[in-house]
This record gives sequence, structure tokens and C-alpha cells, in this order.
Amino acid sequence: MALVDSIEFYGRAVEDGRMTRAAAAKALAEDSAVDLTEIGAATSIDRWKTIRTTYEQRFKQAGRGWAHAHGIELVGLEQ
Repeated sequence: MALVDSIEFYGRAVEDGRMTRAAAAKALAEDSAVDLTEIGAATSIDRWKTIRTTYEQRFKQAGRGWAHAHGIELVGLEQ
């Protein structure tokens, strides 16, 4: 499961009352392939409803920056 999917899964579990925030943060930190701390996991869970959009925007911005740094013009692509 992708990190953002896991964040949304645990965020929903907390919102629905199936898990406590602390238990969800611990589980996400343990499940995370990117070594999230429990504090980082808890913060991500708190933002679970907007985290996918935030990640998408950041990855697009990073991609545009990389293309610009390498002289690649993104003609016709979503900018």
C-alpha cells in the first residue's frame, strides 16, 4: 500500500472511532516504508483528508523544478 493510502486508511479509522490517534500513529509508523516517526505519523493522520492533494502538488512542483534545472520544456503537459 502506498504511504498516502496508509495515511488515509488510518485517518479514517481514527475518525470512525475504530482506532485511537495514538494507536493509529504507532501502526502507521511501524507500517511505513519511509520510516515515519510516531510524531510524523500522527501529524500525517491529522491531515489525512488533504494529504493526497498536498503530495500531488509537491511532486508536480518537484517535477517542474527538475525539468527546469535540466532545460526540459514542459510543452503541452499539465503545469
